[in-house]
Amino acid sequence: MAPTTMKAQHNAAVVTIPGFEGIAAAEVSELIGAKAAKTAAGMVNFTAQSFSDLCKLCYLSQSANSVFFNGRKISLFDLGSREYNVFGDPGGVSSCLAYLLLRASGYSGREFLFDPFTRSGSIAIEAALYSSGFPVNYYRKDVLASAFSHQQRFSGLNLAEFFAAEKEAAAAAKKRVKSSKPKILSSSSSMQNVRFAEKNAKIAGVNKLIRFSRLDINWLDAKLDEHSIDLVVSYPPQFRSGQGVFAIAENDKLAKMYREFFYQARYFLKKDGSIVFLLKDKDAVSVAAADCKFKPKVLKKFKIGSEDFELVSFTNL
Repeated sequence: MAPTTMKAQHNAAVVTIPGFEGIAAAEVSELIGAKAAKTAAGMVNFTAQSFSDLCKLCYLSQSANSVFFNGRKISLFDLGSREYNVFGDPGGVSSCLAYLLLRASGYSGREFLFDPFTRSGSIAIEAALYSSGFPVNYYRKDVLASAFSHQQRFSGLNLAEFFAAEKEAAAAAKKRVKSSKPKILSSSSSMQNVRFAEKNAKIAGVNKLIRFSRLDINWLDAKLDEHSIDLVVSYPPQFRSGQGVFAIAENDKLAKMYREFFYQARYFLKKDGSIVFLLKDKDAVSVAAADCKFKPKVLKKFKIGSEDFELVSFTNL
């Protein structure tokens, strides 16, 4: 096999969603042991030690939208997109963002996780991929191999051997997926959303790690065990802007829904558990949370396109 190490150290970078550079840097360290640091909004630089490390990042990274080497993009497709994202609500969070939200929430893969407002299942699926170690691009390895084989810089890397080694790790992860008891719950009041999420999880290869259920917010205490949930991470319905009749009516419904959810959460959430929501209007949700003795803490502020978002954690007072 030709050497995979580089004759000299070279600059490499991962591009992620601006505001989440610290999580991307941590993932680079976890996957290839390289120290990474933010150099610009959404850009994390590190020193590449081998070509196989660059391949590994493209194969396993959940935080990267793209990977660069010496200023040139080597990931020839959008790493932030996922092949499993076939069914569901286009208004949901992207897969890459779902992973970043999970890590920002403190999810380690050991907690019992609940997404009560699933749209296409991205949060639950990214949690299952992360907790099991199953490669996010396992079903795109042939595409990656083809992309690398056409780049001169990877001519010294035996891609067959690289993916053979990764195949062994993937097989172990797949075994864990099949034998593990689900510690991730993905639900919605919409049966269609539940079915979409389940189909996407099956395409991703992690459906055995997720429990799917149609759950109405009003009945969570009847369907969930007392103090059974460690962490809630979700992109719930958002309050509407404006003072029109329709917006006011919809916001009134949402306010009632949030109050009911936090009321129910006092039953199903563990005493030291937390609820982490991606929100456009923190203050409106905080009012409902306060009524049920939950206090908010802003974890992150960032933009998606032109829209401002906050990632907010709610814990028991």
